[in-house]
Amino acid sequence: MADLVQNALDAWSDFQSFGDGTPEKQAALVRLEQANAARDSGGVSGGGNVQSAGDMAQESYYNNLRNEERTSAKAFLNTLLTQYNMQSLAGQIESLIQQSTNQDFLAEKVRETAEYKTRFKGLVDLRARGVTDVQDEGQYLRLESQYRQVFREAGLTDYLGASGSQGEYSSIADLVGKFSLSVNEVQDRVQDAQRVVRDTPQEVRDSLQRFYNVDPATLVEYALDPTRTQNKINQLANTAIVGGYASRAGLNLDVGGAESIASLSGSSDINVERFTVDAAAGRAIRDSTKRLANIEKSTLSDTESLTASMGVDTEAKKKVTTLQSRERARFGGTSAIGSTTLSNARTI
Repeated sequence: MADLVQNALDAWSDFQSFGDGTPEKQAALVRLEQANAARDSGGVSGGGNVQSAGDMAQESYYNNLRNEERTSAKAFLNTLLTQYNMQSLAGQIESLIQQSTNQDFLAEKVRETAEYKTRFKGLVDLRARGVTDVQDEGQYLRLESQYRQVFREAGLTDYLGASGSQGEYSSIADLVGKFSLSVNEVQDRVQDAQRVVRDTPQEVRDSLQRFYNVDPATLVEYALDPTRTQNKINQLANTAIVGGYASRAGLNLDVGGAESIASLSGSSDINVERFTVDAAAGRAIRDSTKRLANIEKSTLSDTESLTASMGVDTEAKKKVTTLQSRERARFGGTSAIGSTTLSNARTI
C-alpha cells in the first residue's frame, strides 16, 4: 500500500517539474491520474495530502488549458473583426467565447450578427440569389480593393464615399450584390463616362445634357445604372461626342441624327479626327443651299446636311440630290452642292 502512495507522490513531483503546455506535462498528468486512481482503489488511507495535491494539479492543468483556448479564441475574434473593420462587435467577444472557443463556431456566430449583414451586404445579397462566384469574405474584401482602385485611377475617389465608411461599403455592395457588375465592367463604364467628361470640349458635355439630360456630375452614376448595358453607355458617349464636335463645326444636330451617326462606329470609340472632316463637309452642304433657300424658302437642316453627306439618311440624301438638280436648273452650270460631297455610309 505504501508503494501506491509513493507512486502518487512521485507522479506529483514529476508533474510539478515540467513546464505548462509541454507534452511531458500532459504525460505526467496522465501518470498522476493513474497513480491517484490506483491508490484510491487500493483503499489507502492517510493519503489525503497526495489526493488533494493530485486533484489540484488536474484542476490547474485543465484551467490553464481552458485559458489558453480562451486566449486563442479571443485573438482569433480580434483579428477577424479588425480584418472585417467590424470592431463594433468587440464588446461581444467575451459572451461569444463563453459559448465556445471553436473558431468555425465563432466565425459563424459573427456572420449571424446584424453588423456583419450590413458590412458584407453585397456578399449576403449574392448568397441570397444563389450566386457563388464570390465564395468568402476574403474574396469579397479583395473585390472591394479592386473597385477602389478603379475609381481612384479614374480620379473619382469620392464617388464610393470615404474609404472604410459604411457609405463606401454600401456603394460597393450595390455594385456587387444588386447590379452584378464585375470589376472589369465597372472599369469600362467609368472609362466611357470619363471619355465624355475628361479632355473633351465643352460642346460635348453640352450635347450630353441636351440629348439625354445628363450632366457630367451625374454621368458616372448614369453609366453604372444596371439597367443600361455597356454597349448603350458606349453609344451615349459616342453620340455626345458627335453632337459636341458637330457643334464645334457650326452644326446643330438633333439627337436622332447624332445617334445614327454614332452608330456607324459600332462598339468602337468615335474617330474624332475623321469625324471633324465629315462635319466640315456637312456644313459645306448646308451652306451651299442658302442661296436657293432664300429664293424658294426651302430648308435643309443641319442634321440632314450631315447625315446626307455621310450616307446615313437616304431621305436626306434624296433631298440634297433634288436640291442639286433644282439649283442647276435655276442657275445653270454645276451645283454648289457637288455630287462628290455625298458619300455612302461608312464607319467613323
